[in-house]
Amino acid sequence: MDLAICVRNLPARDVAEVGRFAQDNGYAEVFVPDGATGGATDAEGRLTGRDAFAGFAAMFAATSTVRGTLGVAATPMHHRLVLPVIASTLNEMSDGRFSLGLGVSHPEQTTRFGVAFPDKQIDYMRGWIRDLKARSSGGMAYGGGWSVLIAALGPRMVQLGAEEADGLILNWLTPEHAASSVRRVRAAAPSGRTPRVAIYLRLMDAAAARDDAVRYDAMANYHRNFAAQGINTADDIVTLTTLPRHDLGAARARLEEYRASGLDTVCIYPISFDTEDRRALKELTR
Repeated sequence: MDLAICVRNLPARDVAEVGRFAQDNGYAEVFVPDGATGGATDAEGRLTGRDAFAGFAAMFAATSTVRGTLGVAATPMHHRLVLPVIASTLNEMSDGRFSLGLGVSHPEQTTRFGVAFPDKQIDYMRGWIRDLKARSSGGMAYGGGWSVLIAALGPRMVQLGAEEADGLILNWLTPEHAASSVRRVRAAAPSGRTPRVAIYLRLMDAAAARDDAVRYDAMANYHRNFAAQGINTADDIVTLTTLPRHDLGAARARLEEYRASGLDTVCIYPISFDTEDRRALKELTR
């Protein structure tokens, strides 16, 4: 099992520093969400999202081995003739270290952008996966060969990812439900294919983790995901699906539970990249 780091809303120079840190401390990969299409604002109504692609460009220029995955592009806000160009540009400049994650987004996000949320999400994402895999495997004049991963919450999206994508990105799951998803992927994958299964696993102080849990639980698709796991409160979300930054012994034990679930990549997700985050990330690889 590989370890990765996920960071969000950091300046490009800081993403480069995360890449150097990952490379030096046993982390194989850096994931960055598609912040430019989040539509997030601060208390004064100012946009806060940063462009992940610029961050990856800075990181690849500053590193030599660490991989980078966009996790994930909210497809309703992207164009099928533009997204593969960006992916191939990054894959070319990194000598093949870039992977592209895709997601269907959620109604709350598409509403902010005035974009329709897909009625048939599975068919919609199947089209995106097939189109971009065709681009990557021979439909680009340069920089092809990047993997296509899909964000998957429910069992139908997990099934789709297993059948069609190069990998899946899971989120907010207990170790038991992560193991169930891995088993579903292995059973559904066509013969001769083993899609990579990654998961986001938050490593935050208790207040930040609870704030993140509340924010995600307010979105209908994530709320259904929590309910399907029998998780009904923000405190339970934090207790059952995150790593406690204040207790690294407990965090290591919980990480081992995820390791035992059969995941290929566990992506440790701090709220920032401050001194305490770095200390905790270093400790988890010792």
